[in-house]
Amino acid sequence: MSNSTPPGWYPVPGADGTAGHERWWDGAAWTSDVRPVQAGGGGLADAPTQVSWQTPQQSAPAQPPAYGYGAPQQGTPGYGYPVQNQPGYGYPQGGYPPPPTPGGTKPGVVIGIVAGVLAVVGIVVAIVAGSGDDTPRADPTPTPTVTVTDTPTPTPTKRPSTPTPTPTPPPSLPPVPVIKDTAADTQHSITVPIFQGWDAQTDTSHSTVSLGSGRYTCPTGGSCIRGQFSVEKDTIPGSTARAAAEAAMPTYAGAIFAGITSHTDAGSSSTTVAGVSGYAVRWHITTSDGTKGYVLMVAVPAKGGGYVAFEGGVDDAAGAPDPGVLDQILKGIKQDGSASGSGT
Repeated sequence: MSNSTPPGWYPVPGADGTAGHERWWDGAAWTSDVRPVQAGGGGLADAPTQVSWQTPQQSAPAQPPAYGYGAPQQGTPGYGYPVQNQPGYGYPQGGYPPPPTPGGTKPGVVIGIVAGVLAVVGIVVAIVAGSGDDTPRADPTPTPTVTVTDTPTPTPTKRPSTPTPTPTPPPSLPPVPVIKDTAADTQHSITVPIFQGWDAQTDTSHSTVSLGSGRYTCPTGGSCIRGQFSVEKDTIPGSTARAAAEAAMPTYAGAIFAGITSHTDAGSSSTTVAGVSGYAVRWHITTSDGTKGYVLMVAVPAKGGGYVAFEGGVDDAAGAPDPGVLDQILKGIKQDGSASGSGT
């Protein structure tokens, strides 16, 4: 056509409205060839020496893409350039305006068209730069208003507590007696402990040491005691310590508890006194008037033959010493090397 724009380089308006690059117009459509504006070129220049879409056998010269514009393939929409005769993004119907027609167009008209195009392109570039891509952005979804209603915290149902069983305290042990003094037995070369609440006599008619506790008036008159312990002067016979203790027990028990009707063994066993092995007979007795008590008879070999007798007894009644005190006295007996007696 006689009024078609001839092929040539035409300015591409930049974001600031000035043309920093030129694009090649082949006389019918825009090509992908872009180059910087040539100094002194007046916005027009010679045709490129090679055009890739016209001579596919030859490679087109590499041209840097314009800022904000991609380099689309021939025949496909270009980034920022709508396709000819298609609705343009941000442009009127018909796409990017063709280069000015040579001849018959006044310079003022060309300048006016270029200025309008630059203004439109500036708007498009601003939109593209602000969005980061050419995809239309939907309005952000408004954040729904959430109404928070205070919900009372449910009170946990308290389960009935299981009563903790009260532990049964262990049976109380008898208090350990306190030794306040010792009594010397010169005949047997030993010392006998005297506990708090007990008194002692030495060298009586039958005993080398005699201890007593809890003295009171007997129901029939006279003096009685709740507990006693003694070391006898005379030895007792026997083939063994056990035989000697068992033989001597009935006579001694009957002497301190009158009218014994029965007895039970209360833990007879072997024992040691002042480092010498012997045997202990222990009885729990009952008398005809209902009196009960504990009796102890211990036989330990003597140096001159026979057995030394250690005897004791306590009432099984309120106010009487604990029966365990008799064994505590036995354990507290010590050898006394300073004594000149015959020893056990």
